[in-house]
Amino acid sequence: MPYEITSPAAIYCGAGTFGKIADEATRLGSRAGIITGTRLSRSQRIGDLIEDLRKRGVPAFLSEPVTDEPTVDTIDELAAFLRQSKCEVVIAIGGGSVIDSAKAAAVMATNDGKTEAYQIKRREITNPPLPQIAVPTTAGTGSEATRVSVLTNNNLGIKRSISHPLMTPNVAVLDPELTVSLPKYLTTTTAMDAFAHSIESAVSRSSDSYTRHIALAAIEQLSQGLPVTQEHPNDLDARLKCLLGSCFAGLSMQRGLGASHSLAPAVCIVGEIRHSEAIAALLPHSIELNERLRPGTYDEVKRAMGCEDAAKRLTELCLAGGFSPNLSQFNMKPEDWNEVLAALNRYGSHRQTNPVDVTDDYARELYEMSVGKK
Repeated sequence: MPYEITSPAAIYCGAGTFGKIADEATRLGSRAGIITGTRLSRSQRIGDLIEDLRKRGVPAFLSEPVTDEPTVDTIDELAAFLRQSKCEVVIAIGGGSVIDSAKAAAVMATNDGKTEAYQIKRREITNPPLPQIAVPTTAGTGSEATRVSVLTNNNLGIKRSISHPLMTPNVAVLDPELTVSLPKYLTTTTAMDAFAHSIESAVSRSSDSYTRHIALAAIEQLSQGLPVTQEHPNDLDARLKCLLGSCFAGLSMQRGLGASHSLAPAVCIVGEIRHSEAIAALLPHSIELNERLRPGTYDEVKRAMGCEDAAKRLTELCLAGGFSPNLSQFNMKPEDWNEVLAALNRYGSHRQTNPVDVTDDYARELYEMSVGKK
């Protein structure tokens, strides 16, 4: 069956590659819009980048900082900022929420109407987005390598993505110096999201040779990098392995994910927790359940991880990072199941690409394992 592969045209890897941003921005446009989070927006690093661009004849405009997961309303505001500033290239520096916001704003800046209309498929993307440079400061979502932005719609009470092949950033910059200040807990929980992307892509029932092999490469990088980073947070080589693993995982998730990503949106809504925390709490249990129902599913994954029990190894890594993979720590209880199920049936995806169909009964068993009932 034919399939399509999308990826950034250039990926810069290694300490100091932050300096490539101005080079690429100058090549891609004559006016730059910078989208980042609150902490970075006030940093010397951003100030220096703006000054570097100015010296090259590229005026740069800094948006209001992204403070939370993106909504359709904030995307409309960011798109208006890009249009009003007449930006020709978008630079996103931050975690997954920042990069998802920038990707969506870049496409809405060149297409008519409101973001909501594209999210609910009332309108189709017809114009290519503004060129984008994505610079992750966490090693988790892999958004710098994907064509998807996941957006919350508080008006309709939904969380859905907008997607287009041209939404994939033109350039990704993986500079481990930007991740050194990330605390161990966040380093671990975001890495679990990358592990989920890669592991679930590797065993997806829709996987192809490209997604499977790059997913296994991602698992190797993460398995080597995360334990060292947890013990030695300033180790740039280990930090880079985590960034590479996250980016490879992003490249791999083009053919469907698995059960942890099916259930996570519902858990996030009911438990009011972060996506990465929901994934970290669900992933080891989903692997255990899939392995029980379909033995041998994770043989290649275990080889890539260098272990005999993938679920156990992920649990060990979570605990080493100060996170217990159990939803009960967020006050989620077995009695919350009906509310979780309602949200799952509203938001759930990837239910047919998991190694075992994510039926309501399967989802309930996974949820009960994750809250400690089983």
